[in-house]
Amino acid sequence: MQVWLNGTYLNAQDAVIPATDRGFLLGDGFFETMRAHRGTVAWLHAHMERLAAHAAVIGLSSQVLPSGDDIAEIIATLCQGNGLQSAVVRLSLSRGSGQRGLLPPENPTPTIMVTTAPFTPAPSSDGLTLITAQKIRRNPWSVAGTIKSLNYLDNIVAKQEAQQAGADDALIMSVDGSVAETTIANLFGIKDGALWTPDGTTGILCGLARSFVINCAKANGVETRFDPRTPLELTEMDMLFTANALQGMRPVMALDGAPIGNAKQPQDIFTMLTRMVEGNLCNGIRV
Repeated sequence: MQVWLNGTYLNAQDAVIPATDRGFLLGDGFFETMRAHRGTVAWLHAHMERLAAHAAVIGLSSQVLPSGDDIAEIIATLCQGNGLQSAVVRLSLSRGSGQRGLLPPENPTPTIMVTTAPFTPAPSSDGLTLITAQKIRRNPWSVAGTIKSLNYLDNIVAKQEAQQAGADDALIMSVDGSVAETTIANLFGIKDGALWTPDGTTGILCGLARSFVINCAKANGVETRFDPRTPLELTEMDMLFTANALQGMRPVMALDGAPIGNAKQPQDIFTMLTRMVEGNLCNGIRV
């Protein structure tokens, strides 16, 4: 399997990162995952904008990033070379090597790597089962929580909680006790014909799929609400679902053992939004 590392295409086993790399030592960096079909990534411009925003948050110039055109070419080359019709693409950026200590070098040379893996659609099921994470809370003031930080320990620990409980994923609350998101996706609900999702100030990572869903709802006259909700209040929703840029939209069947609405009978709003999201993620290509 080929990867792209700092301007060079290499076999994965030949890709080497220095022992002094701050991404490895301190989690000093960020990443972005993208979904590609036939070598083309949907929402590439939005992905590049988010990478630039992440760079600004940690004090890096967006000039360190490859251009959107360069990234598109890299992805197409990797997908073709690795024989991938549908792929998960990950761009990882570390601040690079530096002296010992927390403060980064004044003129860093980032490590940038692009990898691909086969894309596997989520298995067909009646819906996801979620549990409420007990060990982790989202913090609106956390830098690592509001970008795709290379330090993903909070999400890993919450995912382990879900696995140990026999659930598909974990619902993570904000520090004030309101609902935030899951370990890998933003959360939405439907109640009385209106869409609901946690506000962006709750410490969530506002995903591209979240923005797309909100914009689609607005364009189709569906009201979107952002008021704080507790896990118990979610069980009163007509429907609950998750959204991210890899797996699209997935209904939630149960939270902490309590059933959610009737996930076997998707609402008209959910069906409409799913069709629009999936069509965009596939670039209009039938797969």
